[in-house]
Amino acid sequence: MNQQNSSASNPRPNIREDDVQKAEANRRAAECSRAVAETSRESAEARRERAEQERNAAEDSRQVEEVDRRAAEEHRRSAEELRQAARQTQVAAEELRAAAEEAKSVLEEAKQA
Repeated sequence: MNQQNSSASNPRPNIREDDVQKAEANRRAAECSRAVAETSRESAEARRERAEQERNAAEDSRQVEEVDRRAAEEHRRSAEELRQAARQTQVAAEELRAAAEEAKSVLEEAKQA
């Protein structure tokens, strides 16, 4: 009976079992926290990679737009040069017509003289 009383009065075995259970619960909680942290890290890495891809796509698009802008500017300049050449040709043609008319008048006068 003394043994029963001494083991019943000694709560150490139950405390030890409680400590083991608490340690196991803490270990599971820590493992869960690590898993959550790893998932969070992976998610952040995936977001970073998507952002990098979007940045690269935006940069590629900007470069294409710049090339297109330069090509459009070159076309505009070429068109302006062609307009100026057309004006000069028109002026030269008008001067040539005027010279031809004057030559025709001189020839007519020479025929009458």
